[in-house]
Amino acid sequence: MAMRRRQPALALAILALAFGFGASQAYAVRAQRHNGRSSPPTAPQPVAAVPVVQLTPASSGLGAIQYVQVSYGVPAPQALTRQLRFDDDRTRAAALSAIGAPGQYLQHGHIPLPKSVDLELAALGNNDDVDALLTVELDQHIVTAVLIPVDGNWRRVATLIFPTPFNDASTTPSTWVRIARSLVQPEHYRAIFHASTGSMKSNFSESEAHVRVINGHALVVLSFESTVRECTVAAPIPPKPAAHPDNKGGCNVLHRWFEADASDPTHRFELVTGSGHISVQELTEPMADSRTLLMSHLRTFSCQPFVFNEQMSHFEPSALNAACKAK
Repeated sequence: MAMRRRQPALALAILALAFGFGASQAYAVRAQRHNGRSSPPTAPQPVAAVPVVQLTPASSGLGAIQYVQVSYGVPAPQALTRQLRFDDDRTRAAALSAIGAPGQYLQHGHIPLPKSVDLELAALGNNDDVDALLTVELDQHIVTAVLIPVDGNWRRVATLIFPTPFNDASTTPSTWVRIARSLVQPEHYRAIFHASTGSMKSNFSESEAHVRVINGHALVVLSFESTVRECTVAAPIPPKPAAHPDNKGGCNVLHRWFEADASDPTHRFELVTGSGHISVQELTEPMADSRTLLMSHLRTFSCQPFVFNEQMSHFEPSALNAACKAK
């Protein structure tokens, strides 16, 4: 008897469930239809992802400059300067090794006398110590050792090398490295290195690296390609008349330099880029390779601001390269 009473109730439950499912399907179909007077609801369009633009310098890298960071105990700079000029090969070899000269100059029987030795003392660090730049000109390289005093002794913290032959008149110790005021600590200095490479077609590029000593370590705080000249036609030698077919083309020139933005209250610095063109006729002038002629032909300029990152100890771009603002 109990079983018979349950059967009608079970049948009613199944019927109700079926009706409810059918009703929901009918409602879904009606919901998808529209009478033409209004549009059906649409899903919102996905928001396009904004690409992240990497802020990079106009040109970075060291070019032909070879940079080695070390921490190596050495004699005092004045003693090294004397030892580099000694007649004794062993003493000279030890001094060349101490400054980080390439291995080819340390081989037995080939310990050359440097072509020149230059010692410059300056406060390159963020303390009151006076550091040393010891530059040696060899047959095929110019080598500069960065030396710092530590507890009454001296350590070599970096060596910068430029592979260039001694007979290259465009590069000397004075054009290879110079000191200038620090951009963030005017009471201290920075070492600025230049290395130029060229070709027979008057093409050349120059890289620049700024080095400081921060907390006992030599760091490249900024580097970029400072000068570029790209020629489509080599300068005719000897010079030919202006109407000669060889006098076509010329050279595109580009020059970059780093300077303070005096109008910016946050004391940012700008990497300024100027570009222009030199004709083939002008390339035949005696001063064609001079920086003065190159600078006089720059026509357009752009600027990229840089700020000093205290944590990373180097300058970083803070905006994209764009037209320079009027000052």
